[in-house]
Order: sequence, then structure tokens, then C-alpha cells
Amino acid sequence: MELLPLLFLSFCFLTLSGLTFGAESASPVIVKEDDDAILPCSIGTNENIESMLFVWKKEGTVPLKQLKHGNASIRMKKTRLEDKGNYTCSFPIMQPEIKIFHIELVVGAAPEPSVTNLNESSDWALLKCDVKGAYPEPTVEWWNSNNQTIPSEEPQVSKEGEHFYVTLKTTVKKTDYYRCVATQKEIHHQIYTEINVHLNEQTVIVKEGDDAILSCSPKTKESIESKPFSWTKEGPAGQKKVFLYDTSNNDLKGQDKQFKDRVSHFPEGLKHGDASITIKNTKVTDTGKYICSFPHLQPQRKAEIFLLVDALSGTGMIKAAVFSVVFGMIGVFVAV
Repeated sequence: MELLPLLFLSFCFLTLSGLTFGAESASPVIVKEDDDAILPCSIGTNENIESMLFVWKKEGTVPLKQLKHGNASIRMKKTRLEDKGNYTCSFPIMQPEIKIFHIELVVGAAPEPSVTNLNESSDWALLKCDVKGAYPEPTVEWWNSNNQTIPSEEPQVSKEGEHFYVTLKTTVKKTDYYRCVATQKEIHHQIYTEINVHLNEQTVIVKEGDDAILSCSPKTKESIESKPFSWTKEGPAGQKKVFLYDTSNNDLKGQDKQFKDRVSHFPEGLKHGDASITIKNTKVTDTGKYICSFPHLQPQRKAEIFLLVDALSGTGMIKAAVFSVVFGMIGVFVAV
């Protein structure tokens, strides 16, 4: 059934004597622009309301089969930003009291950020992030792999109609993966796009599912059979233990479960100072900075290697991830 513009009437023949008034408010309905929105309205008694009068102040459609169960909800198709606002569903001649329901409809536009590297220098990178057509206006930031905000230029903001367009640039001088994060607190939404940057560091690139060898040895190439060494991975939650070798061969106590049964060393290579490891069956989540350290050598020695596990055999360096707590879902997805 189509609703009349700005007003929908469903007629019944009831008297107005002895009526009282009652108003209820529902939680806001939050939808993404161009999605359908269902505005709830129910008298809560499960009674048939096919012959009752109820009023909506915005256009939509009413599923007739639901009227038999006290449900006067409407569906608005392909919502637009101008549809946002407060809606009222009322039963003006219901006995013993008039029922009025207030519902706020929040319509948001949350486009995925677009990121590019504007500089090909091996010493630094100029990263640009564009968020196009968002509503409400997003807060845009650049984060490093530790989820820390990094210094950026002043954002460039423009507006077309109710949609916002934001550009944010930052200069980085460290190998890492960086995220352009757009946050819209009003609709409880956050989305980011990630880019990997490699600057003057040893980088190992492998296809997801392949094994990766991370090389490490002291400059002297002396035997390290009796000398402990360790491998750790840096990340947002701190360092993860990847592998630990000690004089009792190797001790994997405390090894992060991400690497359980997937990491091995080269026993014969220890005689020649080879502390390299192999990570088997690599995953995209293995991407990051790895540190090889010899805590008992003087001076203490460390080596850093950046591992990039690419689902596209090294051809795709930009991946996007979305975390959403609105628009009727809670979830994470990865797109290349």
C-alpha cells in the first residue's frame, strides 16, 4: 500500500469519549544512504488494527499482513539524507488512550577512504587520503600500525549539498603500514583504508600461504649454538613472541598462539651464526615488522625485517577494512 505524501491515514469508526493520551519514544533508527529503513510502530497488544486509524507524517509503505498483529510499521525505500529527522506514529482515536510513538531516523553516508602514495622516494613517502561524499562530517586521521595518530597536515574540507569531502596528507619516514581512518561519532561509525610503505629496510614479500624465510646473523658469523636469540613481532598490542632459542635447543614458552607450530630455525646454520627462521603457511595477519635480537652479545645486536604477506602475490599493496556498528550489522570485512 502506498502512503500519501506527508500523511498516511487508515480509517476506523471509534468514539472519542473517555480517551487519555500516552506517548512513547523508540531508539533511533540508523541507516546508510540508499538503504531501506523500517520505522517501527506497534501498540504492543498484538490485536488486529486493520480498521483503526493511525497516522504517519512521512511517506512509506505498510505491509498489510502485519496490521492484523498490531504492527503499523512502515518501510522507506532508498533513503536519502533529506529523509533524516523525527517521525511520529499515532493512533488518535484509540481507546482507552491515544497512542503516540516518536522515532528518530538517522541517515548517514560513510564512503570508504581512498589512499595514495604521492612520492616514490626511498627515504620518505607523502600519503594522501580522500573521503568523498560523507555525512555527517567525518574526523579523518592517519594512524600507524600501533593504532597511534601520527602528525598530518591540516585537512582540506569542502561541501556539496549535505555531503562532505575531506582530503588529508601526511609525510612518513618509516617502513610500516598506515591507515587513513574516518570516524563519524554521530552515527557510531568508523572505516579505514590501509597502505603499506617500505623505506630503506629489508623487506620480504611473499604470497599468502607460502613460507617466508626471515634472515638474521651476527656480523662475525661466529657459532651461536650456545647463545640465545629471539624473534619478536611488533604490533598494536605490543610485541609478540615469535621464536626463542636458548642453550637447551629452543624454548617456545610464551610463544604467541598466532605462530604456534608454524615457526622453525636452521639447526645446522647455528654453527655459522645463522639465526634465520621460517614462518610456514603465511597469513595476511603475519604482515609487520620482525625483530631478531641477541641479548647476550656485546654490544647487543638487533636486526629488523618487514614481512609483507600479500593475497595478490605482491601486486596489491592497498587493502581496506571496515568496522561498522550501525546500519543493522556488526562486522568486519576486508576488500582488495
